[in-house]
Amino acid sequence: MRRDGRLPVLAGTAAGLAAAAVLTLLQSSTYKADASIALVRQGQPPGDDPALAQAAEAAAELFHSRAVAEPAIANLRLDDSPDELLDRVSVETEAESSLIRVSVEAPSRDEARRTAQELTEVSTVLFNDRFGPATVASIWEAARVEGDRVSPRPARNLALCALAGALLGQLLLLLQRRRPARALPAPVPILVPVAEPLSGPEPEPVAVSEQVVVREPVVPSRFVEPETGEWTIADVERLLAQEGSSFPELVEELGWYLDSFRGVAGGNGRLPAGVEAVIEDVYGPLLARVR
Repeated sequence: MRRDGRLPVLAGTAAGLAAAAVLTLLQSSTYKADASIALVRQGQPPGDDPALAQAAEAAAELFHSRAVAEPAIANLRLDDSPDELLDRVSVETEAESSLIRVSVEAPSRDEARRTAQELTEVSTVLFNDRFGPATVASIWEAARVEGDRVSPRPARNLALCALAGALLGQLLLLLQRRRPARALPAPVPILVPVAEPLSGPEPEPVAVSEQVVVREPVVPSRFVEPETGEWTIADVERLLAQEGSSFPELVEELGWYLDSFRGVAGGNGRLPAGVEAVIEDVYGPLLARVR
């Protein structure tokens, strides 16, 4: 790319970095706490019980309701409404399991932990009062806060905004280089004299045997994670081709990122250093399978 051609891309990248800095400063800190509840039959240890798995799915809906949110707000003296609290709460179950996971997001570690703990305690009490003692809900894992905050994430913000700015700069460059096509002059006819046919017998046609060329199928090479600063478009393509089928729900999003990477790759396919942070974050589940 010529020096003058780099200016829009560099300007777009700089604008993206500036936007990321502003976005990171405007975002409030958010922390996440996790806890879990197990359903068990009275006097029996937890196990693979289809009936308990179905009961866990029904209990999850109860735990993510106003019946749990309202007493939790009163006990913790929160300023949130029940709906606002439930927007920060996630209740999920696992297939064929009686385990229910509760996650809470809050602006501080302490509030996230206390809220998750209170919600699990209120949920178990309500469940046991209504459905016990045949099936009992008990806290399996106490509330625990993840080490890092879940928002804002400066590295990801900077990488994504820089990538978006670079793509925008490249688009502007392409628009600038477009020029209306000039009309070509009409072709001048050239008169070629026709040679007289030679006398004599016509040559016999020569038979040409048809040969069928069989091409060997191209087998993509196995993905090997490159060193830091050595990522290329081909590496991302191999990773997606090898492990993408294990995450069908992410294939569309991962393909979009791959298309974005192509726009900022160098002539040899090398990706900028800032893109590696996006790869580590977005393609993290795929990388975990090959490490």
